[in-house]
Amino acid sequence: MKDEQTIIKEAENDVDPRVDLAVERTMLAMERTQLAWVRTVITLITAGIAIDKVHLARIIAGIAWQKDAHFAGLLLTSTGTALMAFVTFLFILRTRELKSMRTSRNNLPQPGTLISIFMIVVGALAIFSLAYSG
Repeated sequence: MKDEQTIIKEAENDVDPRVDLAVERTMLAMERTQLAWVRTVITLITAGIAIDKVHLARIIAGIAWQKDAHFAGLLLTSTGTALMAFVTFLFILRTRELKSMRTSRNNLPQPGTLISIFMIVVGALAIFSLAYSG
């Protein structure tokens, strides 16, 4: 009679390699999607900073149409950062689920995760800068 460890090892060896390829393809698609989110958030944060700083220059020059664009810049930057945090959280959860399906274990973080965390930090610093400069 075979022991449990032997049965598990045989089952792992009998896994269809197409499953690993399908998981890898799905992970790469998720990575592309995550990087598209990073690109979108970079745009939102940059737009928020630009609106705030350009409007501040117009207020100083006396040619501003209205006085509350600082709020719009802060809102764009905050929204982009919160969106990046949410999407990164979902990405990490989905990546863990997919990694559990693979027979080969790779515990290194995905590059998209590292870039996303970096963008969350950049967004938080931009929010701090905008909140205390205006």
